[in-house]
Amino acid sequence: MHHLLLFAALMAATPALGQTLTLDEARRRALDQQPALRALEHSWRAGQLGALADGALPDPRLKLGALNFPTRGFPGARDDMTQLGVSWEQTIPGGDKRRLRSERSHTEANLSLAESHGLMQTIVRDVGLAWSDLWLATANQHLYDELAAEHARAIDAGRSALGSGRGSQADVFAARLALNQVADRRLELAAQRERARAGIARWVPEAAALQLPEALPVLAEPAPLDALRAALDSHPQHEMHALQQQLADAEVALAREATKSDRTVEVGYYARGGGRSDMLMFQIAFELPLFAERKQESTLASKLRLAERAREQRADHLRQLRAELDSSYSEWRITGARIRNVSETILPDVRARLETLLAQYGAGGTPLASVLEARRALVEARMQEQTLRAAQLRARVALQYYEDYGAHR
Repeated sequence: MHHLLLFAALMAATPALGQTLTLDEARRRALDQQPALRALEHSWRAGQLGALADGALPDPRLKLGALNFPTRGFPGARDDMTQLGVSWEQTIPGGDKRRLRSERSHTEANLSLAESHGLMQTIVRDVGLAWSDLWLATANQHLYDELAAEHARAIDAGRSALGSGRGSQADVFAARLALNQVADRRLELAAQRERARAGIARWVPEAAALQLPEALPVLAEPAPLDALRAALDSHPQHEMHALQQQLADAEVALAREATKSDRTVEVGYYARGGGRSDMLMFQIAFELPLFAERKQESTLASKLRLAERAREQRADHLRQLRAELDSSYSEWRITGARIRNVSETILPDVRARLETLLAQYGAGGTPLASVLEARRALVEARMQEQTLRAAQLRARVALQYYEDYGAHR
């Protein structure tokens, strides 16, 4: 039941006091508002109750009857054998059928519970990915808003310089061109932001009305890859495959028990008139598996095939999880190296170039277009850094899918 820590930890998180939608708050809201989780809880509880019913005896039957009426003079005629009676009949399933049926229902209920755990893990991952997409689109749009403001100021400065005889018309045209290009890029980023909002609205409908934090959250480093690979057997999604295999094995066990006949016990009391002795009746009926080769044995062979299918599907799913885990881990590791390269080498050089060109422009040694291009290059470099940091967060969120998220809270 350690997967329940996932839901408990997120539900215990303190709700956002303002209008800021943090990553943890988005996850908490998504889990709190997800009808599919409540549906699976109903399935689990229904399965538990069904297991009790499957372990019980079939309902007995009460029979009321009139026997041995003579055909001559019917219906008023009576005979020494004429009887009015009542009997009680109970069917008793053969072998361990009751226990096995109850265990099968318990397994089906546990499968609903495992599906709920897997869905929670999936929601936590998908909300994290959608949130990081929205954060990146919003942050990139803010960068270009700043660049647009810089270009607008450059146009004003160019006009002032032109009026005083120190500038050129070419500088004004260059600033206007750059501003128009930025305007088109801002529209593109606005479209990306709207798509990202639609993506997270699947989980948090009110996300559009909430602001995002300025910085990305800092998540703890993942466990070593070998440790994560070793824990895949207990992953909620893989647990569902294990229970499906267990359910198939339960069907095989029930098919084996089908050769053990059910028994029906009947006890009755029959009254006769005319001072004659009343009658007691007791009888037992057995099923006769006369066509076992065509029925019971064929059913067993079918269930064995389905059990083999469940085992193969479980093995294939484990391979799939390992491949996805390895890919996410590589993405997280390599993206971290790229972030260090951009932050430590590319961004300092781009900033130094812009500062140099600004100084040259102030001294009249370079055109304004070069300054505007350098300013755009700086924004693009900052966007590259933001994109890489968001990509690393996405990879880290993907890795949390293979962990017990509640343990990292």
